[in-house]
Amino acid sequence: MKKLLHKIKQTIIDIQRFIQYGDLPTSYYIKKGMKVGKHFSRESGTKMDISNCWLIEIKDNVKMANRVQILAHDDAAEPITGYRKVGKVIIGNNVFIGAGVTILPGVIIGDNAIIGAGSLVNRSVKPNMLVAGVPIKDIKTVDQFIKEAEEDLRKAELENRMLDMTYDVNCKPSKEINPDDLKEETSYYFKITRFANQE
Repeated sequence: MKKLLHKIKQTIIDIQRFIQYGDLPTSYYIKKGMKVGKHFSRESGTKMDISNCWLIEIKDNVKMANRVQILAHDDAAEPITGYRKVGKVIIGNNVFIGAGVTILPGVIIGDNAIIGAGSLVNRSVKPNMLVAGVPIKDIKTVDQFIKEAEEDLRKAELENRMLDMTYDVNCKPSKEINPDDLKEETSYYFKITRFANQE
C-alpha cells in the first residue's frame, strides 16, 4: 500500500512538473536507457539528453537544482561532417549540481563534488571538489566548503540570522516572513526538507 501511495504521489508530481515546466519524468529517461541510482532528486526545468539517455549514468544521492541540462551529444560539426559526436556523462555519488548548470558530453563528475550555479561543465571534475564558472574552475575542496559553511552557520546563530521556518516538499513555507524584516546584503538560514525523489 505504501508503495502504491508513493507511486500515485510521484505521478501527480510528474504531471504538475510537465504542465508547469515541460519536465519529463525521470522514469521516462530511464526507459530510454539512462541509469539512475538511489535517492536521486531534481528540481524543475531539468533536462536530460532525450536522444542519448543511454549515455547518462547518475549514481546514488545526487541532487540537481533548477534548470540543469545534461548533454551527451554535440552536433556542432554535424552539418559539415555528417556525424554526431557523443560521449558518456557519469555523475558520481553524493553530488550536488546547482541551478542553471550545463554538463557537456564526455564528462565524469567525481564522488562528493559540488557544481556551482550557472556553471558550464566542459571537463571532468575530481572527487571532493567544488567547481564553478563558465567554463568551470576548481574553487576549493568540499571539506573546505563544509568547514566554511559550518562556521557561517555558527555566526548566523550568534547574529540572529536563523529564520524560524521550514519549506516542505512542495516548496511551501511553514510561515510567511516579511522581506522588509531582513537586512540588505545579509544572508539568512532556515531548515528545508528534502525534495521528493523524482523516480
